[in-house]
Amino acid sequence: MKIVDWLKDILGFGEDDFDDIEINFTSESAESIMESLAKASKKRRTLNMNDKTQREQYVREYCDMMAVASKDVDAQKIEYQQVTERIADLEEFEKLPATDKSQVRIRANKIIKIEQENSSYTRPAKKITEAQYREMERLSGEIPEILKKMKEDEEYQAVVRRDLNLLEGEKGAVAYQRKEERSRARTAKNLAFVALFGAVMAAALLFVLNQAMHVKVDMGFIILAGAFAVALTASFVMYQNAQSGIARSNRKLNKAISVQNTVKIKYVNITNVLDYNYAKYGVMNSYELAYIWEKYNEEKDAREHDSDISERMEEARSELYQLLKHYHINDPSVWVYQPGALVYDDEAKDIRKQLIVQRQRLKKGIDFEMYNLETAKKEIEALIREYPKYAKDIIAVVDEYD
Repeated sequence: MKIVDWLKDILGFGEDDFDDIEINFTSESAESIMESLAKASKKRRTLNMNDKTQREQYVREYCDMMAVASKDVDAQKIEYQQVTERIADLEEFEKLPATDKSQVRIRANKIIKIEQENSSYTRPAKKITEAQYREMERLSGEIPEILKKMKEDEEYQAVVRRDLNLLEGEKGAVAYQRKEERSRARTAKNLAFVALFGAVMAAALLFVLNQAMHVKVDMGFIILAGAFAVALTASFVMYQNAQSGIARSNRKLNKAISVQNTVKIKYVNITNVLDYNYAKYGVMNSYELAYIWEKYNEEKDAREHDSDISERMEEARSELYQLLKHYHINDPSVWVYQPGALVYDDEAKDIRKQLIVQRQRLKKGIDFEMYNLETAKKEIEALIREYPKYAKDIIAVVDEYD
């Protein structure tokens, strides 16, 4: 097998393929090739070509180089063809009759408007987890009623808590009142004791005056008896009033405690209901549930918007795709995602310039890889010429890459 023929086969090119690609060997590229060949020649001279292992390794290096270059050329040729087709598409579109071009632009404009609508939509920041969203979605028909009931329960709990606080305050006031009445009862007892002690001391004094000085004390005893009776009566009345106040306070206190116990039961019951619902819906209070519900509705609206945009966009792109296909555009799938190129002349020109630059770079890339192929080919040919006795061995290695 000849080296040139083998190169054509391994690259997958026919005669026409080579004609399609013009290899521009600029002075810089030519110098690069000559430099590469010179380096290869120097490297070859450092090797012992009579050594089969070194010789085979050397040949394989260049075969690997050609294989990689061939693969890169194939890939770049495909992309080169795609870019060329896109440039041709723009030119083909410009050649369309005005009525046909108008139909294309109507459909392209439809896509642009949908894109603008989507861009102007302010998507709310997602502040609930996917699990919370799914739970709200599952309970969407029940949440308004659940939320209403939870708020009512919280309001009732607040009322009951306030009643408990009022009852606690009332109980404290009654307890203080009872304490005051008990203090008055002790005061009445002390007053009676003082009156008795004073009366005894006064009677003793009058008795001493009568016996020792023979002073008449009849009137003194009468006054003393009257004063003692008044003091004792006052003490008794005070004591009785205090006892009545204590009894009245005890009744009030017992009633307050009874009412408080009843209210406490209500408070415990409603608190248990709320705690259960909080745990059930994973919230701390109705405000958090209302917040999650609000964010769920925002996220739901956003997802519905996305779904609507997606459906309309798919329909609009399908319409444009079919129309472009009808007008024999090479790759309609590209232009349904670049509708501006079909509507705005300036954008079409910019894209065309970009494609031309891209194609030029691909062309340079293909030329570069072809340079590598040429370098490797010339080196193998030179090796066969210089070592004809190893030609069969070299070709055998090359054939492995065929």
